Amino acid sequence: MGTEVVNSYNIFLDTERNINATSDGNDLMLSLNQTPITCSSNQYIRLTLQSFSMYKSFTNVNTNCNVFRITTTGIATTRTDYELFLPTLDYENLNTLAISFAKTLGTQLVTDIGIPNTVATIVTSGTQALTPPSSGDTDGIITFTLDFTNSVTTNPVAHGLTNLQIRTLVEDGDAFEVLGTNRIRKDDGSAGWPGKRSAIVDWTSSTTAVSVKCLYNAQLSSQQNMYLRTDVNNTNIQTESFVAGSTDNGTSTLSSSNILGRMIIDNQFVNFTTASQMEYFVALTTKQITHMRLYITDSHNRTVPPNVQSTKNVIDDSLANSQTTLGNRSWEGVIKVDIVQYMGGQNNVLQSAPVQHTVPARFGTEPLNKLNYGESGYPDVNFSRMTLR
Repeated sequence: MGTEVVNSYNIFLDTERNINATSDGNDLMLSLNQTPITCSSNQYIRLTLQSFSMYKSFTNVNTNCNVFRITTTGIATTRTDYELFLPTLDYENLNTLAISFAKTLGTQLVTDIGIPNTVATIVTSGTQALTPPSSGDTDGIITFTLDFTNSVTTNPVAHGLTNLQIRTLVEDGDAFEVLGTNRIRKDDGSAGWPGKRSAIVDWTSSTTAVSVKCLYNAQLSSQQNMYLRTDVNNTNIQTESFVAGSTDNGTSTLSSSNILGRMIIDNQFVNFTTASQMEYFVALTTKQITHMRLYITDSHNRTVPPNVQSTKNVIDDSLANSQTTLGNRSWEGVIKVDIVQYMGGQNNVLQSAPVQHTVPARFGTEPLNKLNYGESGYPDVNFSRMTLR
């Protein structure tokens, strides 16, 4: 069965200003009450993403991928799955990411060891030097050693650790991708999940040092793309990962999708411009739209976080929560609306009553009736009633 586009127009979108109270720079609630999108029977509505652009107003390492946990015993203050947070930054290279990881861990261990004047120093030379290096060839795997010393005497300090585990939980986000560690599913049904480790940690070889080795190459970000989604019912489908959030239940079923388009994250911008007019589209299952929600997420349907500095996984500064309403978080886009007519088969039928001829055709002067998707071709509705005298 063929189709034909019988009407097309563009919707130009901008979330930077003049949006309603239920919208913000991430999430646009579009009212179409005065200009509803409608189609008739034997037609359907198709929305196609033509273009999308926004400034990259978020960091590569953000609150969706900066959390790791530690468990410690044997020191003044012990921890059980205590959350630590990488600074949310665009790291220049894997070396600066590794240094940040080492400093975050070292600072917390020094606090918990509780011995005055203790400092944790990252080993930068020899076989225990931090990797990846700032330049040269590398496998991209983060390794480092922390030496504990007295900042006054420079003498070694015994850390006292009898256990140190590092874990990156899926429920905390994508830190396992950034750091190159194993993900741990807290709800995977395994009674022994607290004993699982995400990285190799050695606190026994030296009483004054701790070594950490991740398992895979690190990454400067956990997301390659951003997704534009909509709340209108359509025929697209997706794998469960695209709506998983910070979960991983091990299923791979297909389900209905709310994704309208995918945009590549670049250094400064998030962009998409159609090349074929039809890369990303949704065919709607409804005949009329009076309102529509359009919003941006990451690949797992999580909100794109604001670009603010915080030592916690929640934003402390109330002003910083305003980036999507008072700040620089916004996007522009163009969506093409097509009204598509089914052609052929059972749908290629008249939509109006057949013309009633009053005289034999050989005596008539009427023009042939042409079909225009069911509309009569007569210039005058009374033309067909004319009779010869």
